Amino acid sequence: MKKILISLIVLSVIGVGIGYYMYNKPVESLEYKKADVVISADQLIKEYESDETAANEKYLGKVIEVSGKVADITEEGGKKKVSMETSNPMSAVICEMEEKMSTGDMKAGDNVKMKGMCSGYLSDVILVQSNVVK
Repeated sequence: MKKILISLIVLSVIGVGIGYYMYNKPVESLEYKKADVVISADQLIKEYESDETAANEKYLGKVIEVSGKVADITEEGGKKKVSMETSNPMSAVICEMEEKMSTGDMKAGDNVKMKGMCSGYLSDVILVQSNVVK
């Protein structure tokens, strides 16, 4: 009985250790990952506006390289966000930068290419873990 109890305690401690490691594991950077899709910001918004379900199947959770004109750059909670213009003034592609990434000397009106993982659409398409494509 004691051996079973000790075995269960040891297995529990190992399980907690593995869970703690996985929870605190840093997110892998997308900087050197190849984009699954290359598209313009305007085309991406149009696809989501015409059929969100089909666009989610096509883009959600994938690394996307988006090109377009910078509308503005903001900072929320220590994270920089680059908004890209589209033909719809009520929608944009918002690229949340990776923590260590910089926007450099980027400013509104610049044409840029950004790469990030698509996390969905709520009147704007959101790309997380984004960085500037050089």
